[in-house]
Amino acid sequence: MSAKAAKQLMPADPILTGCVLALLSFSVLMVYSTSISVAEVRYNDPFRIIGHWLVYIPVGLMIMWLLSRVEAIWWRAIALPILAVAVVLMIAVLVPGVGREINGAQRWISLFGLTLQPVELLKPAVIIYMAYYMGTFPDRLHNFASGLAPMLVVLMVSLALLLLQPDFGSAALLASVCFAMWFVGGVPIRHLLSMLAGFIPLAIIVLVAAPYRVQRLLSFLDPWDDRFGTDYQLIQSMLAFGSGGIAGTGVGQGVQKLFYLPEVFTDFISASIGEELGLVGIVALILLFALLLGRGIWLAIHCEDMFSRLLTMGCIMILGVAFIINMGAAMGILPTKGMPMPFVSYGGSALIGECVLVGLILSIQRHRPGNLRLAKRAAGGNKSAIKGKARKTNAMEGVV
Repeated sequence: MSAKAAKQLMPADPILTGCVLALLSFSVLMVYSTSISVAEVRYNDPFRIIGHWLVYIPVGLMIMWLLSRVEAIWWRAIALPILAVAVVLMIAVLVPGVGREINGAQRWISLFGLTLQPVELLKPAVIIYMAYYMGTFPDRLHNFASGLAPMLVVLMVSLALLLLQPDFGSAALLASVCFAMWFVGGVPIRHLLSMLAGFIPLAIIVLVAAPYRVQRLLSFLDPWDDRFGTDYQLIQSMLAFGSGGIAGTGVGQGVQKLFYLPEVFTDFISASIGEELGLVGIVALILLFALLLGRGIWLAIHCEDMFSRLLTMGCIMILGVAFIINMGAAMGILPTKGMPMPFVSYGGSALIGECVLVGLILSIQRHRPGNLRLAKRAAGGNKSAIKGKARKTNAMEGVV
């Protein structure tokens, strides 16, 4: 597509972008409310955290807009290079002196003065690769050795690097989305069941190998067993939801953010929303996410080629599963796991990664073959060409 034609791209999907902007607006309100006391004590500046957040948001939106202008064919072309870069960064973060360790996890790396999490690049890189492979070699999917093995190797390497950090939540998230993509992509059910039979024992071994993971699972099953120890965070989260009631205590009136609930503006921001905005706020948040996910699935269904469909589906599933894990952990429905809520929890790397995922979806949507504006332009161009040719022919006949 020429640069001139690229200017005629369809506008970004209004429902999808509207949901993202609404979630970010929701986030600004709640991050401000929950971080002001923490920032004042930690940095002697109550507006430091919200100030950083107000910088990250336009940067993320700019990245999302830029990616939406990239034609989908480029994602297919750079599937392997971008995967290689992501794997190299995931290895680099494990190197002492290069990676940065926080709270026992080595997941961060400093580049150009910024602290980033390579996993936020690994997620879209794996999604793009899976979509590329299944969209390019659909005939191979029925053969395990020559069809599924490359995808399985990529997934296993990714999971191994995540577990070394360790980041069990992202590993579970990536594995579940890849399985869903394989199902949508047409991988035979018997192959999926056989891989699932191999993954379940492996997941149990990984779980048992780390005592703290077993402890989290047990505390999830009986959170009141050690309410001032391992279950403290979950109990405080449940108290926040309970004290919010139907309408909530009001923005800025919650008490859990006053150092009772750790990570209240990051992984447990949904608990603070439940406390200050009540059931009404939580239902509004769930409906907003349901609209975002539903629109993403609708866009995926209306893609005309398998690569675009799988890429859109994979990106929206990453966001959807992360939301379910975050909300489920905060409510005590799922084991406690440090998983930020997409577009709502504070976190620069996570936000940029989420904007990349939506940018990929918009890239597919704005360049799809059914683009009405491009079709009209092409039709107009053809009519002009025909009219010009007719005028030229008439002129020649007049000369003759």
